[in-house]
Amino acid sequence: MQYNRSSNSLIRSPLSLWIAETTLGSGTYGIVECVRHINTRQRLARKTIKLTSKQEEDNELPATAVREIAVLKSIQHENIIKLNHVAFEPSYNSGCNQLCLYLEFLPIDLKRYMDALGPGERVSPKLVKSYSYQLLNAIECLHRHRILHRDLKPPNILLDYEGRLKIADFGLARQCHMPERTLTHEVVTLWYRPPEVLLNAPTYGTALDVWGFGCVFAEMTLREPLFRGECEIDQLLLIFRLLGTPTISEWPEIAQCLYYQTCLPRFPLDDVQLARLPMFTECRQFLKDILIYNPKKRRTARQLLEEHEYLTEVASFTHTMPQHSFIERPIRSVIDRAIRQQTESMRTVR
Repeated sequence: MQYNRSSNSLIRSPLSLWIAETTLGSGTYGIVECVRHINTRQRLARKTIKLTSKQEEDNELPATAVREIAVLKSIQHENIIKLNHVAFEPSYNSGCNQLCLYLEFLPIDLKRYMDALGPGERVSPKLVKSYSYQLLNAIECLHRHRILHRDLKPPNILLDYEGRLKIADFGLARQCHMPERTLTHEVVTLWYRPPEVLLNAPTYGTALDVWGFGCVFAEMTLREPLFRGECEIDQLLLIFRLLGTPTISEWPEIAQCLYYQTCLPRFPLDDVQLARLPMFTECRQFLKDILIYNPKKRRTARQLLEEHEYLTEVASFTHTMPQHSFIERPIRSVIDRAIRQQTESMRTVR
């Protein structure tokens, strides 16, 4: 995608005033670091995206970066990561410039927090409720603005010591058009991918993110992924075994899915397997009410927030307490342990 170098939203920095303190993550896109301002000592997360020489010559940016910048500049919500500013900075390892996104800093993500829990420990029921409520609020805000995140998973959910949660990583986000139109199915990490995407439905919409939320909720409760498929077929079979094989009567549009076959393995549509999940009854019911096959019947984020009894307690607490008060805080020592583990893992990668 093309960009204008003189755009007011992009700052070209001859010398960065930010000092890297720790590496938070890395990938094919580049690197994410915790940085501190030389003068103000403000901490931010800097996401550095490498530009190729061709992108420099053609005045182009990676599509994922354009999407992330566009979404974060258009949305302001307490449970969505804030974009502080964007800058072009010189790379000391190559002749190309780097695109740097300076984002609000939170110390850890949900996956690392859960990984740092000790043997036999779980995310407390009240904390699961608090995180679920905040996550749904962020999703509802995105969907109200017709934006799909399309990659909800624990590593993309950031946490702090006070109990605050924020959604991050909007590289796959995009506008949701009404009426729906054909979109790419190369979205959502496999374990959190809904059946309409796995079966290659002609279209998908906001229900995609709600399914992803349900998988994250189950993972917080169980401390392990609900559906850990090795490929798309395996992922579908794991879903079918737990929830039963969907039928045309329950989901009429399934017949339009490219990968739907009448000879799919048949598993009964009952609650027997769901009842065996080691979670409280109210959690199991909440999960059942989220993981609905038919996207048109799947509850929206707003409906879950306003109507489901599972969230009544945390909603009441949030409405009566001062702003930024939370029903439960994470365990400080677990966050500290997660940060240490993160630091060690980044050293190993380097």
